[in-house]
Amino acid sequence: MTWKLCLILGTIALPAAAQLTTDQKLQDFRTLTSVYAKRYAPANWKKALLQVDLFDAARWMERVRRSKDDLEYFEIASEYVAQLDDLHSSFRMQTSFFADTGIVVDIYDGKVLIEAVNRLALPAAQFPFETGDELVSVDGKPVDILMDEFVRLRRRGNPSTTRRSAADLLTFRPQSALPRAAELGENAVLVIRRAATGEQETHTVPWRKQGVPTRNIGPVPDVKWAAVASRGVETDYMAPWRELTNFTVSPEDHLLRGEIYSSETGQLEPRRYLLGWGARAPVWTMPQGFQLRKGRAALDFHHSGVYQAEGVRIGYIRFPNFAPQSYTGALAELAEEVAFFKQNTDALVVDVMRNTGGGCYMLDAAAYLIPRPFSFFGEEIRVTADRINAVETSRRLAVAQRAPEWIIRYYEIVLEEMQRAYRENRGLTQSLPACTGLTQGLLPPGFENNPAVDRDGNIAAYDKPLIVLVDEFSTSAGDIFPAMLQDNARGPLVGTRTNGAGGSTSLWVAGYFSESLTSNTNTLVLRREPVTAQGYPQTHYIENVGAHADIQLNYMTRENLMQRGRPFVDAFTKILVDMVKAAQQ
Repeated sequence: MTWKLCLILGTIALPAAAQLTTDQKLQDFRTLTSVYAKRYAPANWKKALLQVDLFDAARWMERVRRSKDDLEYFEIASEYVAQLDDLHSSFRMQTSFFADTGIVVDIYDGKVLIEAVNRLALPAAQFPFETGDELVSVDGKPVDILMDEFVRLRRRGNPSTTRRSAADLLTFRPQSALPRAAELGENAVLVIRRAATGEQETHTVPWRKQGVPTRNIGPVPDVKWAAVASRGVETDYMAPWRELTNFTVSPEDHLLRGEIYSSETGQLEPRRYLLGWGARAPVWTMPQGFQLRKGRAALDFHHSGVYQAEGVRIGYIRFPNFAPQSYTGALAELAEEVAFFKQNTDALVVDVMRNTGGGCYMLDAAAYLIPRPFSFFGEEIRVTADRINAVETSRRLAVAQRAPEWIIRYYEIVLEEMQRAYRENRGLTQSLPACTGLTQGLLPPGFENNPAVDRDGNIAAYDKPLIVLVDEFSTSAGDIFPAMLQDNARGPLVGTRTNGAGGSTSLWVAGYFSESLTSNTNTLVLRREPVTAQGYPQTHYIENVGAHADIQLNYMTRENLMQRGRPFVDAFTKILVDMVKAAQQ
């Protein structure tokens, strides 16, 4: 969250087993629903697409009224937000607790297969299952039934993304996503089908538990003692811009938590699941003869290099996210790599698979990949009085501090349209340019942007054939970036459809008594032209729809799992080689 959020809580000695009162749960649920009624940009889109009416909360209130304990309340609140089918919007308990079996699973060829095993906790002599074996059931429940239960509490915009995220929860139970994780026993009973024999084996695996479990919150003092929320005094004129261009996965997402055992180092490493999500290196092994250029040094942002196939010189560059710690450093690195690729390759692979999103670095990245003037995206902003006031305050602060002209102009344009929408009682603004590009200067008319240029004014953008690798975990900015390259006919998207998280996000208090939080989608990103995708109405929106691959290529097969992606790499290499040869004819 970009503005300050302060919680001032009264304290009182209370019995450990006490629960929130019914009135306190009802008041907190009203707070949660009010956040979405006031601030949720895709409300009308979700009603049209999913038949979800956020403003019809009567049945939810009745369920809250009948809830028997605090954990049931948390489940109801999670389910209410999950119905939005929105990766950016989720309900969160304030808890650090999780239970981990030490087994990492994902869905390959429609089956839940083991990707990795923590051999420090589960030695092979005692637990002989291995990568590629199938998880059949947990504690007597088939995995499909368990995943259905998990999906009820957390959905992610794309059915495949949702299902794969639910698979993770089979063997890794964070209470932030599953309120009743605190009630787990000491062990999990797993039925595993061995790939080598086809036989099923039953194994009792200990839950390794960390953090402090939450079993109850209340009761808490009366309203006069309750928490007070404050935005604080804003002194950073860039804060509203950052919030409206925050196209990223929350760092608190349970898929980014935990750890994985590396068979190469024999040690535990962070970022256990989704394997490679937001990681600098790709999840697969690069082809023989690949010469690594970036990705070895700690400060490198990209992973890049070159290799050859059938006489074609191929460059490769991976964007793990669009939120580099050093914007200028990453941009200089990108300029260097693209200059090298222009001189030394015939074609380029741009990898945004398992990209966790970010911000406006994606526009500058596009400027180095599109060698002509191009259009980027706009967004409709959910208008509220406090957002109008924040933008106006930041505009005046930017003027007083002699900020760059582009941010002042941005605030002027956004403020004028937000005020107009507010006067006309429109929930959303018209489409406004979200990213200006920190290297692009003032806002260009008609959302047009220019390609990157070198010091001599020559076009520095890559001008040879390229493909863009995408999958269902190309998320938020990882959705937007490939959609914009597709809109500008720069090169085919190869892989599977992206996640469909098409808006900026912020974090809000969702209940003072329950001390809960909720993330909210502030805006809706729009593509230049409407698209038609199977199962969706024709729309400009990326939300839920995502960007669909021009050439289908699925990494999630057992063959790729067991061969570390070799078939996948061979396939996308062949696509690029054929493109180059066709262009030469």
